[in-house]
Amino acid sequence: MDRPTAKSLCVKVPSPVIIAGVPVHETLRNQLDDVVTKMLARHRRDLDSFRRMPVEEMREDITNISRDVVSYYISWLREGTLATPDQAGRIGGSAARRAEEGVPLEALLAAYVNGLQGIFATLTADAGPDDLDAVLALGNKIFEFIKATTGAVASGYLEEVRTTVGQEHNTRRALLAALLRDESASATAGIAGIGLASEYLLLNLAIGAHPDEQETGVNPTTVTRRMLRRLLAVFEAATDDQALNALEATGGIVLVPISSDMDWSKWSETIAEAGSAAGVTVSAAGALTTSSGVAAAAVQTGEILDVLRWFERAPGLYRLEDVLIEYQLTRPGEARDRLADLLAPLEAHPDLFETLLHYLGGNVNRRRIANLLHVHPNTVDYRLRRIHELTGIDVTEPPGIHRATSALAARRAGESG
Repeated sequence: MDRPTAKSLCVKVPSPVIIAGVPVHETLRNQLDDVVTKMLARHRRDLDSFRRMPVEEMREDITNISRDVVSYYISWLREGTLATPDQAGRIGGSAARRAEEGVPLEALLAAYVNGLQGIFATLTADAGPDDLDAVLALGNKIFEFIKATTGAVASGYLEEVRTTVGQEHNTRRALLAALLRDESASATAGIAGIGLASEYLLLNLAIGAHPDEQETGVNPTTVTRRMLRRLLAVFEAATDDQALNALEATGGIVLVPISSDMDWSKWSETIAEAGSAAGVTVSAAGALTTSSGVAAAAVQTGEILDVLRWFERAPGLYRLEDVLIEYQLTRPGEARDRLADLLAPLEAHPDLFETLLHYLGGNVNRRRIANLLHVHPNTVDYRLRRIHELTGIDVTEPPGIHRATSALAARRAGESG
């Protein structure tokens, strides 16, 4: 793959920079081996990432690219020409290899500055008072050289990161897709370099709309990507980036390997934190499963999310144990159909049905319901009595509220198929 290269620049230097009576490019050329040796020693001393590099790598790859860069700098000082495309490609290629090895970009950029600091110290060691202008000119040329070379470094590094991250992302999603299709995922896991865990926490998320999506002129794609990035950052921090995910704007699956006793309270807090960080509501259905049970767990947690929606439960993390009654009430069958039919008499009375929805939604204060419906409080009382007469359900009493809520959820479940 071709690496991005810096443009070849041909800038003529009016005259050589002379310090202590000697052109600095000659000083640097004559001390090339010593300068490179000292440069690597500075890296080992000052930069943690280089201290942890294998000796062989320092002796070969890092020494070679350091020699190349110093040679390019000598050409710049002597002729006013920066690295050619081929030379800049070598710089970018070296940066790409460091990216592949996991060396942070900031450490790589720091190495270039660190090395040129050492060169500046070497070239100005014998400078006298009369060399001030030359020292300033040398400093300026160092800044120009840094600007050009670090561009090639960043381009090569970031291209490798994009390629690597893209491949890893696609492979991890392929692994999750295989698990969700109930296929053997061992081969895909091997390619991804991920060992299948003995147990997983499967989280099925329903994500609410972000308020910014309603703003006029706002790009909804930008809002969605920003929201998902913040939400995923919380899960990555909580799982040391070990979770698999297939998330989009409205929700999806997060699969977390579990290596110790399950702490449901921790994950409840994580769900709340993720929603807060992303600025959205998050409802989650969770289940523990093995790799062979991921597909079934995804189906069941999807059904739990339906129950949460039908019963209008608050955002948060729920297990099947939290909604056993509600779950069973909404399973397909004659019992669910009969439960839903309890509200059938209200189909011909939309005003009564609307009043019931507000009442069951938590607005048991009749004056508040009256304000919402723009009617007199006595009208609300009348409608509640009519609901009782038509359905046999007295929603002014706790048993009636529970019965009507269950009937409404069964009705919604039936409408969803």
